[in-house]
Amino acid sequence: LRKCASHLLWPRLKMVMEAHLRSLKNATAQKLGGVDLHPHYVSRRYAEFTCSILMILHKNTNAAPTVTKKGDGQAPGSPSKSDIIASSTPAPIPTGGAPRGSAGDMLLQDLALILDETVNLLERLADEHTVNKKRIVFLINNLDQIVGIFHERRVVGKELNRFIELLMRQRELFVEEELLQSFSKMIAFVQQTEAEIAASRDALQKVNARVVETLVREFSSNWKSGIEQTNRRCLTYFSNFRNGMEILKQVLTQLLLYYTRFQDIIRKVWRQRPPAFCKDLVSTTVILAEIKKYALAI
Repeated sequence: LRKCASHLLWPRLKMVMEAHLRSLKNATAQKLGGVDLHPHYVSRRYAEFTCSILMILHKNTNAAPTVTKKGDGQAPGSPSKSDIIASSTPAPIPTGGAPRGSAGDMLLQDLALILDETVNLLERLADEHTVNKKRIVFLINNLDQIVGIFHERRVVGKELNRFIELLMRQRELFVEEELLQSFSKMIAFVQQTEAEIAASRDALQKVNARVVETLVREFSSNWKSGIEQTNRRCLTYFSNFRNGMEILKQVLTQLLLYYTRFQDIIRKVWRQRPPAFCKDLVSTTVILAEIKKYALAI
């Protein structure tokens, strides 16, 4: 009787999965009601649907549990960077419970296709934004929502790991975009000068002292206000407060690294007699203390 029911149900479920796949391929921002920076309902529906299917599939196999143990200290919601790294360590959801070529195996293949099409759809929706930074923010909010739902359901596996990787990549892109908004000149100088030094040691002698002096004094005057503006933008952009604050920490940490590299270049160029403008350099200790204030606020 059970086999008979399975033979009747699986073809119907296959039709449903194929219909889901077609709808994802054909979806557009206009059909879905437009987009803004907030998580789209498509990402929530995908995450809840996929988690449900994976949990049902696993329950029908006798493999090891696919959910994290209770009492693991994982609170529901968006993970921090350390949570993200830790969450990628559990073993993937076992797919070997169903025999190769079985209906369950085919369903997992359909889920893999739906995952790819969901990512493609989110990228198409993100492209509705004309500003690259807003595209990144839209993707972060949606990827963060998907990862958060997987954690709420305590489902782990390759699907979750895929979205974790995508989220971390978009976070890195946002960090660079955000820093360019307030510190673009210093960052451009650091990147260009480091590349020239790597190509030729003579590049140290060609560093323009007036350009460096201007950068030193601009940073000294504006770094605190730049950090404050970044804080406000992170609070505005990201729907999940915890996610926004983790990204803020990444931005500020990367800023400190860029400024440290900037100071290293100055020390290499003027080894013996530092110019007068060096007195305007901001100590990395001072910057780190300011960063810690925001970390404590989190």
